[in-house]
Amino acid sequence: MFIETLLLVLGLLAIAFLALGFNIFFRKGKKFPQTSVGGNKEMRKRGLSCAKHEEIRCRREIDKTTGTISCSSCGHA
Repeated sequence: MFIETLLLVLGLLAIAFLALGFNIFFRKGKKFPQTSVGGNKEMRKRGLSCAKHEEIRCRREIDKTTGTISCSSCGHA
């Protein structure tokens, strides 16, 4: 009974895996979609960037004389 159940689960997982990756596995010229915000062209077109890049941008705007952050895009004053 245990072996039959295990084989059934493995079979269902294999079918689900193939179905989810159909475009990537079986169509020519397809790449895995870029999911990170920083590397996605559509998100850049919409003005979205990742939190790490926002933080770097804010840190570059640190006032050298007072040492305070003055970043208009992230709201720090």
